[in-house]
Amino acid sequence: MFTKNKKRLSALLAFLLLLCFTSIALAVPKQAPPPKAQTQEQGIGADRVIDEADILTDSEEKELDAKIATIEQSHKVRILIGTMKTTDGTPLGKIANNVVDQIPGESGTIVLLLSMKERDWYISTDTQMRARITDGKGVDYLAGEFLPDLKENKYDAAFTTFAATTDEMLTYYEKEGEPYDPANAFNLMALGIALACALILGAVIYYQLLATASNVTFAAEADAYLNHDSFQLMRSEDDFLYTTVTRRDKPKKESSSSSSRDSSHGGGGGKF
Repeated sequence: MFTKNKKRLSALLAFLLLLCFTSIALAVPKQAPPPKAQTQEQGIGADRVIDEADILTDSEEKELDAKIATIEQSHKVRILIGTMKTTDGTPLGKIANNVVDQIPGESGTIVLLLSMKERDWYISTDTQMRARITDGKGVDYLAGEFLPDLKENKYDAAFTTFAATTDEMLTYYEKEGEPYDPANAFNLMALGIALACALILGAVIYYQLLATASNVTFAAEADAYLNHDSFQLMRSEDDFLYTTVTRRDKPKKESSSSSSRDSSHGGGGGKF
């Protein structure tokens, strides 16, 4: 009898100990898993259009994003277009350079930023893109394509032109093995053909006029064309009175000279 009671007591104690351990385990809070490191896809890197100034409609933004995505995939690059309300005194070029550093592309990165309050624009490139779209001639040509629309506040058209021109310049680089230079577009053969056509057309017009001018006769001397009874010059003289010279400063042209270029970034910017 005593042995049975002892076994029952042992079993009861074991059950109570198990219940106690279970309660303690449930009471201890579970540790949260360590936070995942933020990736580029969670930050700026996932975006191609960042319209902070809200100058594009939702449909325009989606269409522009789709166009840029196609260009990115075609050339293995990163392209971003961003708008800001204001830079609060920070040079726009430095902000653009910082964005470039956050979205590295396999074959280069290019960023176009606008600051609406200051009416500033800036294009920033990394070292790889800098070799494809050069500082100076390359950036100036690219800006010259989209600036007319930008100055007229046609933002969607300007951004679309920026993307399309970037695509054309990258395609040229991949085909020719050198960056696009507007001076290379001058073709001597085309010039020769144009001059030949102009000479032929001029000759045809000349002979047609000559054939129809039957009432005109040849004169051996210039005096034959003068009417001596119409005018007679009696006295000729020049009197110098005075001269006035006015000087004024030549206005500075807004161009890509305003830049935040350094060893790691190319580009340039200006006003619109």
